[in-house]
Amino acid sequence: MVSAAADAVPPARRQVVALARTLDASLQDEALETVELLASEVIANAVLHSASPCEVVVTRTAKRLRVEVTDTEPTMPRAVAAGPNDESGRGLLLVGALADAWGMQPKPDGKTTWFEIGLESPHERIGDGSTEAPSSPRVAAVRRDDQLGCLARPVKSRTPSVPAVAGEGHQAA
Repeated sequence: MVSAAADAVPPARRQVVALARTLDASLQDEALETVELLASEVIANAVLHSASPCEVVVTRTAKRLRVEVTDTEPTMPRAVAAGPNDESGRGLLLVGALADAWGMQPKPDGKTTWFEIGLESPHERIGDGSTEAPSSPRVAAVRRDDQLGCLARPVKSRTPSVPAVAGEGHQAA
């Protein structure tokens, strides 16, 4: 659990990177930096907008590292147009630009926002993109290629929004 305080975000993002290393995620330094940046953005959003602790889970499959942040705010995040002098509003744009896949899923007591980074390379495409996102209109998943103008509705994703398969690496931050 990450406490609902802005000063809890830096140690949480460092713990995400440590967990990625513990899970033997074989990520290059650039990819680990991307994981750290995106974890920081998603955790900060959860802390800022829910004003309550959030749960961070890091999972690993053979081809991906997945970071999930669950908070108590039921409102789904959305990208906003940030001006050049705005101090916030770019987090989801960064996630969309740098993650291999990302999305959000409502929960009975909030939501989970997640992103995935491929283990081969921070930007290498995994799969052919033919897997459909979950069909619920309240679930959104975005592939980097599909992100323009599609953040509020489900789109194709390389990975449906489901927990990691049993037997694969799984750690809570």
